[in-house]
Amino acid sequence: MKKKIILGLAVLTCSLTQAQYDKVYKYGDYQKDWALVKSIAGTYGFIDKSGKTVVQPVYEKIEKFTLASGEFARVKSVADMYGLIDRSGKEVVAPVYEKIEDFGAYGKDVALVKNVAGYFGFINKQGKEIVKAQYSREEAQQKLKYATIE
Repeated sequence: MKKKIILGLAVLTCSLTQAQYDKVYKYGDYQKDWALVKSIAGTYGFIDKSGKTVVQPVYEKIEKFTLASGEFARVKSVADMYGLIDRSGKEVVAPVYEKIEDFGAYGKDVALVKNVAGYFGFINKQGKEIVKAQYSREEAQQKLKYATIE
């Protein structure tokens, strides 16, 4: 009897969760116990197996966790700007950049970013802009040589 009640509650929770979303994708494709969800508005986020929202469905696109050897996923806002979330679901970099490259091409713990005005800078893994996005690519690379990487 107890198992039937628990199973019934699990089915009910799953049904209620799915009613909030246009689509609930397969668990484990992005994170072990997370499922990508598509809201009725057409934006994406993540839920855990209990149906709890882990990442609010506010993004136009969420890429797989491939940046910095799987530490981060690039997210795209409805305004076509990019940011980063970490494996806990925390937004580490708000979606304010036109482009975010992977970490490691210019230094182990830094990534090149490009703002909407077309200027370049660098961020660290904590999401801090260590070289402001106000330079040409070459100038930003020069500034990086003298930046403090935390």
